[in-house]
Amino acid sequence: MRIEIERAACEFVLGLPLKSRRIILRHLRRLEALDTLTGASGIERLGGDIYRMHVSRTYTLIFRICPDQSRIRVVEILPIDLAHKRYFRYR
Repeated sequence: MRIEIERAACEFVLGLPLKSRRIILRHLRRLEALDTLTGASGIERLGGDIYRMHVSRTYTLIFRICPDQSRIRVVEILPIDLAHKRYFRYR
C-alpha cells in the first residue's frame, strides 16, 4: 500500500531526534509492506476506517485506509500519552 502523511505529522517527525525518526520510518515501511491489516500485530481499529499503530511504546500513528484499499493516509503521529487522551475523537 502507498503511504501518505499529513503535513503536520511530517513536521512533528522532523522535530524529533534522529533515533526516533528512524524508528517511526521503520514502522511506516512495515505498514507500507502490509497487504492487509487483518491480524497485523500492533494495529487496532478505532472506528470506521481509522486505525492506530503503537511505535515502540513511545509514539502512536493514527491513520485511515482510503476506500480503494491502495492508500494509507497517516493523519497524526503523537506521543503515546497524548494519543491515549485523543482516542475518544476517533471512536
